[in-house]
Amino acid sequence: MKPSESYSNSDAIDMAALYVLNGLEADECGQFEQALLDSGELAQTVREFEETAAALAYGAPPVAMAVDLKDRLFQRIAEQAIGATSDLLRLLDLPIAELRQQATELDWSLLPGKSGVTVATWQTDEASREAAFFARKVGKGLFPNHYHASGETVLVLEGDFVVDGQVYYAGERVSAPGKTSHQPKSLNGCLLLCVSSVDDDILDV
Repeated sequence: MKPSESYSNSDAIDMAALYVLNGLEADECGQFEQALLDSGELAQTVREFEETAAALAYGAPPVAMAVDLKDRLFQRIAEQAIGATSDLLRLLDLPIAELRQQATELDWSLLPGKSGVTVATWQTDEASREAAFFARKVGKGLFPNHYHASGETVLVLEGDFVVDGQVYYAGERVSAPGKTSHQPKSLNGCLLLCVSSVDDDILDV
């Protein structure tokens, strides 16, 4: 994932304003400056803010930045939804036994690459461009490295599913934010129900 992809449009604008106003901590500033190198659009936004700040009258009395501005900004970021958002999420509330049975009634296909992961699409939501699909990994191994165009939510139906070092078992859920990439794995194989964007992309084939 490129650093510039870690910010949504609204968050990027807020971070750009804080950057111009010297309101970022050193580590935040370094990460944001790397994002500027990767995004011409973000760099242009910063230049426009800098021009606006430079045009302010020097005789105007200084106005201190609100003490809680950064806290409010990062609280808003934290409150943003992580994971899928469509009505398909209701399917994850069905009994696991029913979902396992549903998985046996669908047509399965092998994902590109050497992961050995098979998938079966169950339902799609055209309005949100999200799909509910089953994914199966037989035995130990990695899933394909893939990019999420929007959030993803996964329910483990069988086996184990490992994301960022955390192991999830049957009945547990894990969500990933949009505009991120990752490569989960399984220690012993698994069956999953996933709700994710139809615009996701496999990075390593």
